Amino acid sequence: MATQVLTPTQYVADGTGLDITALLATPTGTTLQFSNTGREILHVSAGAGSETVTVDVGVTILGQAVSNFTAVTLTSGHLVAFGPFHALLNQPGGNQVLVVLSTITSIQVALLQTIGVY
Repeated sequence: MATQVLTPTQYVADGTGLDITALLATPTGTTLQFSNTGREILHVSAGAGSETVTVDVGVTILGQAVSNFTAVTLTSGHLVAFGPFHALLNQPGGNQVLVVLSTITSIQVALLQTIGVY
């Protein structure tokens, strides 16, 4: 299935609130890709209990691939947050993170980005 490029929505400062549920959308691809600034948080809501999410590790050590984290099995009706993401998770040669979903059926995602408060 195709890769879907996500653009983050920034969190809102100072108590005005952000409706994360309204931002959730059904993905169009099982591989999600986004730019990593270290402030991104991927929210995933599952409608079934056997769906999984795997964060792809992009780094190599001495030219050797590093194993991905163990896939996270989601619980139906729960909202799970992934991130922020360390730069070592970036794909080679850039700042892109890949997250792989087991399915795009009965699942919704929203990419949010934290902001600084001064």
